[in-house]
Amino acid sequence: MKVALVNPPKTHQVWAGVPDIFNGKDIYLFPPMGIMYLSAAVKKWAPQHKVVLFDAQPFNWTAEQTAEAVAEEKPDFVGISAQTHDVYDVKKVLEGLRKRLPNAHIMLGGALCWSFPEIAIGYPEVNSVLKGDGEYALPEWLAALEKKAGYGDVKGIYWKDESGKVIENEIRHISQEMDDLPFPDRDSLPREHYYTPGMKAAKTTTMITSRGCPYRCNFCNTYKRYSIRSAKSIVDEMEFCQKEYGIEEIHFIDDLFNRTAERVIEVANEILKRGIKMKWGIKATCRESTREMLELAKKAGMVKIHYGVETGTDEGLKALNKSLTVKEIKDVFHMTHEVGIRTVAYMMIGLPHEKTPEDIIRSARFIKDEVDPDYVVYALLSPYPDTRLFTEGAEKGLYDKDCWINYMKNPVKDYDLPTAWTEHMSKEKLVELFKFVHRDFYFSPKKVFRTIQSITTYEELKRIVRGGLSLIKMEGLKGQAIRRL
Repeated sequence: MKVALVNPPKTHQVWAGVPDIFNGKDIYLFPPMGIMYLSAAVKKWAPQHKVVLFDAQPFNWTAEQTAEAVAEEKPDFVGISAQTHDVYDVKKVLEGLRKRLPNAHIMLGGALCWSFPEIAIGYPEVNSVLKGDGEYALPEWLAALEKKAGYGDVKGIYWKDESGKVIENEIRHISQEMDDLPFPDRDSLPREHYYTPGMKAAKTTTMITSRGCPYRCNFCNTYKRYSIRSAKSIVDEMEFCQKEYGIEEIHFIDDLFNRTAERVIEVANEILKRGIKMKWGIKATCRESTREMLELAKKAGMVKIHYGVETGTDEGLKALNKSLTVKEIKDVFHMTHEVGIRTVAYMMIGLPHEKTPEDIIRSARFIKDEVDPDYVVYALLSPYPDTRLFTEGAEKGLYDKDCWINYMKNPVKDYDLPTAWTEHMSKEKLVELFKFVHRDFYFSPKKVFRTIQSITTYEELKRIVRGGLSLIKMEGLKGQAIRRL
């Protein structure tokens, strides 16, 4: 069979906390790791199938253009990566594909299918749905389709039999054997289309070394079942990227890299043992960061660390179930600076405990002046489905508890979804505060001077200029823009 794997457009993506000014491809565009891992798995375990990858986002394709490009390949099987916030575009791609490929088998996977599998399989264009990881499931499902038998044996699949009845197979949990997975297929999409903000080197890429998250922050709907790769597997892929593609810097996009300090130490020691010279950065929690970890990671090439901070008050940290104090956060940032690693603070505004503009500004000023990160990434709190905060908001009457379900069933433009916490302040007011905290941080003389002083490569300069232009564009952002990107 010819297999097409598709990363759809996000032209009508629902607001996800950060406006398109900061979330669009002018700022960053990561490789679509989901379909790249699936492609590698099919090539390894079902090599009789020809795999073709499509990513609509570098080209700004519409749903119709995406469907047309895929249909030109005449695939027998189409797998589409479906994210919850992109469902309008996904649905339009489905309609375009079914019109052009009436006999193709179409499968959906991704976060949409984890949260709403029963709705996804109900779309008339869809033959099957993959709930959870697909590296093992997809080759098995292709084999079942070829044999026209054994459909019920493939874990993690929702499918329709010949009568149209939906059958739910046994769930497939996140793989605990991540070292057995092949490296993602980086050869089937042009590497020059993808880039990451704040990186110094010219040739960069992203990597994933874990899945899920063991913590229980009440604003997050990340899979809770946590699995990791070994230090050897991680550094094997780093070495492969360097030798095969000349990669000079890697950004690890795991939700959490330092589940323990020891994990980072093991990776750093493996890099040093092999003598690999490469820059890298991670997303981390302050609670598991130690001086030993930072010093060894710096020695092994770490240049940047993204910390999930979220808020600058102990009250807020407790409300979010972060199990941290502002003193601990401040100490870790200062320690990271002393070691010589750049820092990024992820922050949210418009949290339930922030009842006035002054509450938001006070928290932001603490982060700017006391924690003193090199960069900060602000987002408005967006109540995601499948989170405790979403449930709390529905109980308070801020929105209908079934709003996401209703939208999934009938995705239309400008559907009124909860894109901010409006218990105390309006969306329009929160957008104005969103703009203010950015100006207050990035346009301060201290931050401007530090940023200019830190530039060491032309590529880094280009990325910083892109970010500066986005800050300028932000001033035109209106309150109604938070309904969708």
